[in-house]
Amino acid sequence: MKPLLIAFALIPLGAINAEPRTFTSPDGRTIQAEIAAATPDRVTLKMTNGQTIVAPVDKFVPADQEHIDGWRKANPAQIKYRFAADYTKSKSSSSKSGGSSEVITTEMWECNMKLTNQSGQTLEGVTVDYIIYTDQMNRGTKVTTGQKGQIKIGTMKNMQQMVMQTDPVQLQGVELKGGFYYTDGSRPREKESIRGMVIEVSHEGKKVFTWASNNVPKGAMTAEGTEGSLFGK
Repeated sequence: MKPLLIAFALIPLGAINAEPRTFTSPDGRTIQAEIAAATPDRVTLKMTNGQTIVAPVDKFVPADQEHIDGWRKANPAQIKYRFAADYTKSKSSSSKSGGSSEVITTEMWECNMKLTNQSGQTLEGVTVDYIIYTDQMNRGTKVTTGQKGQIKIGTMKNMQQMVMQTDPVQLQGVELKGGFYYTDGSRPREKESIRGMVIEVSHEGKKVFTWASNNVPKGAMTAEGTEGSLFGK
């Protein structure tokens, strides 16, 4: 068989206790090496001459890819989780109803979460949980409530940015018509609004990152792992 040549940087590594194996490319070229490290999409191989190469996993035949995947799962790497998160909101629809004394405006809003994987490697089994906090008004009394949701991303490559749409949020506003007033002195115009959002990222069932926008309720979620948030402020 032809020797397998892969044009990647050579990396010096110390001795690694692993058995050498013949790795084969789809066109039949081979190389004798042992696995030094692996991520879902890249593998570091130590050759018999002591040098190492870093190559995409898909540069090898399926049997080798399965071997690399099994080695990776048996030797999990320490991951330094890092993400960038943000969100935007927009009104998708609006309608009005009511009787002789008041007008009720019902609006549907959508939130778009923006999440970037900055962990340095591809992550599999990624799930995003979120809470959208809204301020609801009832005759002068403000009540903050949270609407929860979850999105299963699956695989997220390094530096990949994803924009995910949440479930719609319904907001209402009430306005008294001219000449009418509340006997208890409540304001004649009240409107609900989106207060803020919390985004939580889990990898293979483990919570690894939490982010919150401004103005989320104090103590809404733990601030552990939070970047750029204002928990408790």
